[in-house]
Amino acid sequence: MSQTYPKLFSPFKIGRAEIRNRIVFAGHGSRFVDWHSFHLNDRQAHYLAERARGGVGMIIQGSSMVHPTGLAAAGVNEVWSDDSIPSYAHIAKAVHEGGAKIFGQLSHLGRQGHGFATHRELWAPSAIPDPASRVVPHAMDKRDIDELVACYRSAARRLASAGFDGLEVYLAHGYLLAEFLSPFSNARTDEYGGSIENRCRLPLRVLEAVRNEVGDLPVGIRVSAEEFVPGGINPEECNAILDHLLARISVDYISVSQSNYASIDRMIPDMSFPRAPFAHYAKHVRQVAHGTPVLAVARLVTPEQCEALLADGTADAVCLVRPLIADPELPNKAREGRRDDIRECISCNVGCRGGPHRGSPIACLVNPVVGYEKQYGAGKIAPAAKPRQVLVIGGGPGGLKAAETAAQRGHKVSLWEASDRLGGQVLIAARAMPYRDEFANSVRFIERQIGKLGVVVHLNQRATVDNVIAFNADAIVVATGSRPGRPAIPGVEAPHVYSVLDAIEGRVKGKQVVVVDSGESDWKCLTTAEGLAAAGHAVSIVSPVPIGTEMDTFSKPPMMRRLRAAGIQFIEYHMASAVEPGRLQVREGLTGITRWVDADAVVMSWYGVAENALANQLRAVEGLEVHVAGDCLAPRRAIDAIWDGFRIGVSL
Repeated sequence: MSQTYPKLFSPFKIGRAEIRNRIVFAGHGSRFVDWHSFHLNDRQAHYLAERARGGVGMIIQGSSMVHPTGLAAAGVNEVWSDDSIPSYAHIAKAVHEGGAKIFGQLSHLGRQGHGFATHRELWAPSAIPDPASRVVPHAMDKRDIDELVACYRSAARRLASAGFDGLEVYLAHGYLLAEFLSPFSNARTDEYGGSIENRCRLPLRVLEAVRNEVGDLPVGIRVSAEEFVPGGINPEECNAILDHLLARISVDYISVSQSNYASIDRMIPDMSFPRAPFAHYAKHVRQVAHGTPVLAVARLVTPEQCEALLADGTADAVCLVRPLIADPELPNKAREGRRDDIRECISCNVGCRGGPHRGSPIACLVNPVVGYEKQYGAGKIAPAAKPRQVLVIGGGPGGLKAAETAAQRGHKVSLWEASDRLGGQVLIAARAMPYRDEFANSVRFIERQIGKLGVVVHLNQRATVDNVIAFNADAIVVATGSRPGRPAIPGVEAPHVYSVLDAIEGRVKGKQVVVVDSGESDWKCLTTAEGLAAAGHAVSIVSPVPIGTEMDTFSKPPMMRRLRAAGIQFIEYHMASAVEPGRLQVREGLTGITRWVDADAVVMSWYGVAENALANQLRAVEGLEVHVAGDCLAPRRAIDAIWDGFRIGVSL
């Protein structure tokens, strides 16, 4: 047990299962799945095993679909057939070898999704369109309900036979069983709709079937204590539901979450939310839990937060997902007193939600190893066969990550940064709004690490071909970043045309400000507009695409609410075509019609231009080993720069 975090690292029991500490890696979709069989693959085994070795107490394998109609999104895993048992057994063995317990989450996505993955209809209590996909589901009849109950029972058997230590029945987030519980989605007039007793009937039947199948194997539930929608479940309704269920069936824990797909932004709150914004719902549920362990969740970032929630009686255990994606060794580091070595989650949602948003598996901005634990997990980055002298030019995220990774492999690393601080454009972006400060933690952490690793840092050191050659490094990594670009339109060089960097630094003058979006329509553009509005400007955004197109599904809604609340005007499907004093010409993309809008100042949120002159010059010198990382290779996001730096670092 840790002296610093005595509650967090105290063991506890869930049913018959002895859990070594109170940190739970909650269920979530990774998309590490064979997309043809819907079976979990080897990447998932290594992904979970890494968290087990990192010291987590319990892992919940997320969203195992009990019926083909439940697979309403690509990359989700099935447990409706015996063919899936070997993949689950492989997962269980990997987690057990790491010292953690593993539970399986039995689920059906209900109406929330689409039919493209299995070419099946979606099931729901009522034929009410999904609030996100707008797909109209099939209203289940009693034969469907009986079939579903049987599927939950057989799915429970499969996970038990695969060696799982327990099960979680998913009653949260607007998925199928939650749809039956909530008046928001259940308009039935038979014995499965209306009263709490009727709405609980199917979840209760499922719990009874699962319990009867697995005996004393622990069975928990996950609930949404607040759906944040008119007519949905609220904390009082949730407690009434739990009162009804717990009087009729025993469960071994209650995991308390929040939201459904009509309030999806509060399911996985980003950095614009305060930390632990919904933990109080767990404390509310404890009023009716009667000693059943209660788990809290949602933006629990630090071990200090978690310890406090356990100490004040908010919860009996804490569910973490993103913090353990960011640093699988968080538990071990906290327990061993290595607090400064914890790579904190910045709640950006860029990789963990942005990957699935783009049809890819999850990733992480601060941890490029996610999904590659087999090759590069903790302790697996091989020392270099022969240490070399490595020079990294540029102290932004790409250069920092290259320096850190090369130093971890035993190379002697020097880093030259032309400015007076490390961090590059990440530090500027982090100043766009006060809540964005956490974004800078991504580079602050690496800066601390390279100090511990002995990287020699030279600030205010500008690189030239001559002094780089004179340094005589064995390998050179160029990460000189990018500069703001501008569209090729008349008037773009006028003095009242600014860059995003100018805006964040407070150099924009004028009341009416128009932000011109290149079409990326993500954090860079939108937080710039948000910051300008907060500074008192009247702001409009001109974009060739719908505002927020490139933001992940979970971060876009709160951003849009903030932009609207700030009075920011949207001029969508338009492009800037000319700038004149006091006005901006915009062209509608579909028709080509142009018009003028008032603009005392124009801020170009435009594509970056690679600062690649030095890289090109060095590459032309015979005999030099030159690698290029980050924006000077191709202007992209911070996550791409960090991937570049890591890839180069492990290859040197």
